[in-house]
Amino acid sequence: MKPFSGRVSHLDPRGLALTTPDKMEDWEVLAVILGSGCKNKPVDVLSKELLLEYKNLLGVFLAPPSLLDKKFGIGRAKTSLFSAIRELILRVRILEAFQNSSTVSLYQVLEILKLKTQLETRECFFLISFGPQKNLLRIELLARGNLMEVGVHFRDIAKILLEDGANEAIIAHNHPNQSSQPSREDIDLFLNLRELLFSLEITLLDHWVIGIDGIYSIAEDSLLQ
Repeated sequence: MKPFSGRVSHLDPRGLALTTPDKMEDWEVLAVILGSGCKNKPVDVLSKELLLEYKNLLGVFLAPPSLLDKKFGIGRAKTSLFSAIRELILRVRILEAFQNSSTVSLYQVLEILKLKTQLETRECFFLISFGPQKNLLRIELLARGNLMEVGVHFRDIAKILLEDGANEAIIAHNHPNQSSQPSREDIDLFLNLRELLFSLEITLLDHWVIGIDGIYSIAEDSLLQ
């Protein structure tokens, strides 16, 4: 595609974006976002190569920025654009979850956590709380690092849930670049916190461990996805 001049052909992906965006193929959407190619590679070829490598548009936008630049040479400007799109996707998912909090599914929450942790190199500890009607109240990153390292204690979690007026909760953390198989400490954390919260009439539903192989449910003792 030539640099945008304000006037485009209906055969140009930018023309489709202005008239019939729903008819655009994925490579055309990506080509419009990229704006130009790189290293003597036309934008349409670059777009198709990215989609071939990462399967779909979401896969492209969720790919590690450093890998995109190293493997495809897309440069800092395009890498930063993809990072902004990744953050936009995450914020839209969170907004949707809270707007439909009365009907939010655990799958939606799982997807949000996967997006939040995908590029993290340290463990991240999350708290998810639900109200009396199983409505979503909170999805919050409480700490980076394990609980003892960052000083987050059971009393802090209990205080947050009581202030939320929560009836149920889930805790979650990631294993960066590792299996989701929980450690003995992960299991003990779930069992001990569940006992404490039970005394406060709050049900701890699960402890999810997010790894490269999926998300493990300690309560179910199996992979969720």
